[in-house]
Amino acid sequence: MFKVAVLTALLVVAAGAANAAHRPNVVWIMADDLGWGEPGLYPSTSPHGRIATPNLDKFGNEGVVFKQAYAGYTVCAPSRTTLFTGRHSGKFVEHGLSGTTITPSQNVTTVAQVLKRAGYVTGAFGKIAPLTSPLQQGFDAFTGQVDQGLCHNMYPKQIDSGLQQSNVKLAGNDAPKSRELCMKNPELYNYTIDVFHEFGMAWLEKVAKGTDPFFLYMSYTVPHAGGWGDAPKEPEQGAPVPTDLQYANKSWPDVEKDHAAVITYLDQMVGDLLQRLKSLGVDNNTLVFFASDNGAHLEGGHSHLFFDSTGGLPGHKRSMFEGGMRSPTMVRWPAVIQPGRTSNFSWAFWDVLPTLAELAGADVPSGLDGISIVPELRGEAQPEHEYLFFTWIGDGGRMALEETDETRQHGPGYTVRMGKWKGMVPHCSDTKGLKPNMNDDMRVFDLDKDPFETTDLAGHPNRDGLAAHLKSFVISKNLTCMCYQCGKWLNTEDALVV
Repeated sequence: MFKVAVLTALLVVAAGAANAAHRPNVVWIMADDLGWGEPGLYPSTSPHGRIATPNLDKFGNEGVVFKQAYAGYTVCAPSRTTLFTGRHSGKFVEHGLSGTTITPSQNVTTVAQVLKRAGYVTGAFGKIAPLTSPLQQGFDAFTGQVDQGLCHNMYPKQIDSGLQQSNVKLAGNDAPKSRELCMKNPELYNYTIDVFHEFGMAWLEKVAKGTDPFFLYMSYTVPHAGGWGDAPKEPEQGAPVPTDLQYANKSWPDVEKDHAAVITYLDQMVGDLLQRLKSLGVDNNTLVFFASDNGAHLEGGHSHLFFDSTGGLPGHKRSMFEGGMRSPTMVRWPAVIQPGRTSNFSWAFWDVLPTLAELAGADVPSGLDGISIVPELRGEAQPEHEYLFFTWIGDGGRMALEETDETRQHGPGYTVRMGKWKGMVPHCSDTKGLKPNMNDDMRVFDLDKDPFETTDLAGHPNRDGLAAHLKSFVISKNLTCMCYQCGKWLNTEDALVV
């Protein structure tokens, strides 16, 4: 009996070790303000043609393309807060999350900490907001920018590394800078996308040769609008990029040539990363996500309509319409994901933590809003989300950058998706407690029949019943409709940096 027990125990240990050995490496590639319709595998119609994204197209064809995946929010930092914490914005107040920063003293468990505790080597490169000290919040290595406002300058004099800030000097950027100067002699300057990528790839080359699984958070700061001066003093002037590539001779405004070029430039970074995974022999068991942190922007003189950047979806960054929150999300894992798949499964950034925790065999904090989408990644039966929830102030409009100050004084609102039904409340009727209320004026859309949200179901026989059901459900979840980074209504400096 003793020998049998010992043998059984040894087999269990061996099985556990085998499972640990096959845990995937994880790479998360984050684009900043990339529109749902901008990668080539997503629908878009523009008289100016498509932006070239050959590496992303190959990426998607080798994995699964999600057509109804969502970022975490309609602007940057709150969106990334949901990714790091597994909690959506309706629960930020309950868990003491500001939506703009997470400090080590808050004792918030991040996805990086979950993976590190499970034995992963972790590294972050590029824009790390909302984390304020990545090495104290789950990452073993970091080079990038902590202050997201400074990320708007793609030619800064210093960036951050390790536990310090502004401790890595970019000597090339001491020289006078302008669009003309930086594009005339790009080799003389230090473009942050190149710098982040080089540090990230050097780290990848090192950890891929080790025995532990790794988590690489590769967070680029494009195609977010930016400038060539010293942000945040200098205004955004489109999308700084070292070269306009094949778009240089187009008869387009400079800002649109730069926008197209910066997306193709990002695509080249993705291609280089994927090629390195193959050359290092870790490609087969590396799970790679590509996503954008919110919808297409219309800043720095760029028009999201020029390239139909939302793929026809209404809204844009700072909107609760689909164009503001839906993310062009693709996932590749050669050992597991069948290539060439397209999925209409709806999920959001707050699902990342429980998903990666399951794959790593790690424990997760209790009461998360996210669910694991491992079955969907494997092509198996996947439980649906009970609901998806987002907050903002107003609907964000279909074309305007933001609502007027007069409209904003009515306060923030929320949107909830349950199955095919979407309910949108531009402004909560409870302007003091900021809680969803049965008196909220809710629009209702059927996203299956009306994916472009052209028709509020006013007059539909079940419209009032649907709205009442959606509002009652949201109220039962004890959610808030507080908005984050939503400008003058909050009257805070942080709110203006997006």
